[in-house]
Amino acid sequence: MSNAFAIEWQETGKPVVVGDIPPSVDVSLSHDGSKSLSSAGDWPQGCDIEPIRSRTVVQWKALLGSARIPLLDELIAGGESLDRAGTRLWAAAEAIRKATGQMSVSLAMGAREDDAVTFRGGAEGSLVVLTFPALLTDNEERILAFVTDEADAAERVSDEADAEEPAQGPAPQFDSGPLSAKSLAQFDPMAYGSDVHVVARSGYPAVSIRFPVGFRDACNVGGSVGFASFALWLGALRERGTGPISKQIVEDMATGRWGMVTNNSEVFIDENLYTDDIVEGTIWITELTGPDRATTNLHVEWCRVDGETRTHIGWSAMQTTWVEILSHGVVAARPMPQYFHDFIEPMTIPTGAKNIAVPTQPKDVDRGSLIRSAPMVPRNPYLLESEVFSTTMQDGNVVGNIYFGNYYIWQSRVRDKFLARSQREAMAARGALGELRCVHTRVEHLREVMPFDDVLVTMSLAALYERGIDLEFEYFKVNQDGSREKLAIARHRTVWTMPGAPGELEISPPSKLPQSLIDSVLEAIDGK
Repeated sequence: MSNAFAIEWQETGKPVVVGDIPPSVDVSLSHDGSKSLSSAGDWPQGCDIEPIRSRTVVQWKALLGSARIPLLDELIAGGESLDRAGTRLWAAAEAIRKATGQMSVSLAMGAREDDAVTFRGGAEGSLVVLTFPALLTDNEERILAFVTDEADAAERVSDEADAEEPAQGPAPQFDSGPLSAKSLAQFDPMAYGSDVHVVARSGYPAVSIRFPVGFRDACNVGGSVGFASFALWLGALRERGTGPISKQIVEDMATGRWGMVTNNSEVFIDENLYTDDIVEGTIWITELTGPDRATTNLHVEWCRVDGETRTHIGWSAMQTTWVEILSHGVVAARPMPQYFHDFIEPMTIPTGAKNIAVPTQPKDVDRGSLIRSAPMVPRNPYLLESEVFSTTMQDGNVVGNIYFGNYYIWQSRVRDKFLARSQREAMAARGALGELRCVHTRVEHLREVMPFDDVLVTMSLAALYERGIDLEFEYFKVNQDGSREKLAIARHRTVWTMPGAPGELEISPPSKLPQSLIDSVLEAIDGK
């Protein structure tokens, strides 16, 4: 034998060994962001490595599910700490899941010797998983879990004179509690190209996904991440957050009859992010609303991650509705499919429960005296800029309509077009002379638009301050006869900031707008 082999990944995310090896060899891989673990053998492999993290009793019970609470209590009664016991059970279930390919995993207590504990799981408790703590080179304790060869494991357990007999009878059915929906255990980081974690906030579940900031994301004049990038990330996390049922969603959407539309979305930016920063988006759902509870209210907190330090960066929110597509660009709200409901319901914070404090307004900062504001009339007369965008399939998505993120990209393009006339020097200086920074923007959708439609985007002044500008955007479909149909409206709040230290996370306090910018705004609205 040449012993030449390689590891490939199946569509499910399971690693397999290919090459000049016996066909019975199986392999399992695991990583926690900084350490990796692997196992191989001629029986079904499953391994997991988990850092021991501090959580409250409520959070651990929510994470593990009601069926595992007796096991948690038994481990703690035997002298184990809450966090080590909880991590041990989570790692054991993950190892068995990888060995069996099953999402629902049963666990029963096996043998204990010093810090090592075995559990039985799988079909009728046929698999044994060995778990033990390890202190690695970074001085952080982790739990390692390995599915062992059944015959070998049975022999070892029988030699332990003081070992407890494994639980007899059928293994208990695994109920992962409010974190399941057959559910979050299905997230496989290797299938996503980024870290996916199940976390608990205020005792309720959320999905946390980490990824690096790319070159294109950092499109602000001064090199920080632009507001449109947060909107595009929001869409990406929405899709990754439904990863375990994405194939079913795509199959439904491929029929041309079903889809999911965005009703509104918004972005709050409180701090800076830069290229190569690691950003973490934590997703949770606050409620299901509307007819047949077809509307989902999703929230994301953005944080910068540096080792164990998480720094809050901003927030995003999105409301979507499951719809039936009646005709070209015409939809109606419909009950979401049962598989979608079963997945999302356990991750929804119950009505009346203590909610996570998400913002409804941008941070209150001193933007100085008001210079001019638009009159309260149906159509804002203070037009600053407009542009028509011709859409193509590139602007659409699997549903067939225009992707919501384009509305933020169009905002950015129209705003930059206006700024280039009076602030070209400042924009060329890459932020050294200051820049106009968006701290909040919200888009409300009124109707759908499709590829090969023309979209007119107008930008008007809402309010001009000494240190910032509020803008209003309107989006219209331009018909062949020249008539218009309003598609969406948006609000956009900005401040003028001077540069801080390189890589500074804090956005500098608002500074006075350049007089050239004030003059440009007044000239546009006064028609001079």
